[in-house]
Amino acid sequence: MATRYDRGTSNFDRPLGFFDAVYGFALTLLVTTIDVSDRQAWQSLDRLLADHGTELLSFLISFVVIVAFWRASHDMIGRFTALDPATILANVVVLGFVVLVPFATEAMGDPALQDLPLPTAIYAFIVGTALVASIVMYQIALSRGLVEEPEPPRVRRVRLLDAALMPAVMFASIPVTYLGVAIWGDSSAGKLFWMLLIVLGPLSGRLTERYVRRSVVERDPASDPAPADE
Repeated sequence: MATRYDRGTSNFDRPLGFFDAVYGFALTLLVTTIDVSDRQAWQSLDRLLADHGTELLSFLISFVVIVAFWRASHDMIGRFTALDPATILANVVVLGFVVLVPFATEAMGDPALQDLPLPTAIYAFIVGTALVASIVMYQIALSRGLVEEPEPPRVRRVRLLDAALMPAVMFASIPVTYLGVAIWGDSSAGKLFWMLLIVLGPLSGRLTERYVRRSVVERDPASDPAPADE
């Protein structure tokens, strides 16, 4: 019989505590990516932002990214009825990429490296791969029957396409970054490309939920709320 750690047991709670601790550790490491030790930078806010604005922006981006990973992990595991060694290992793989985010953040935010595409490209690769690993983790849990009230296969496929949007944008930003450096001598094009997620993310999520609701009504017409009487 396969090893299974049911929700409500210490064997289920201990991995969750470990996951949360690693996310917290990754957030703490982000502080080390900001190095404002020169006296001149502290003479005025304008000088501080001019000399170290890229570091502060990279810190802010990565803070949001890591918190988003933690929140997504919390939401996904919230639907699990149990964990097993495979899903725990898959989560550890996700965490392995998440803890690399501070490393890439430091290089991406270094003012002296803004004319190089590699730091931003590596950052996009790490985040994109972490997103793919997170998707794989959830698919493993689905295949092993660890998810509460699994949805129909066609709904799961649509949700999978929705989830694939974010890593697709991150990976697509890599050639955009190199192209931007070749044309303008600056790696900002790749970062600006990420802003597509501000529009495409909510739009894709809204369309996905609309499809899910329609599928529920088709399966169970009684679930469609009846129009109110005039």
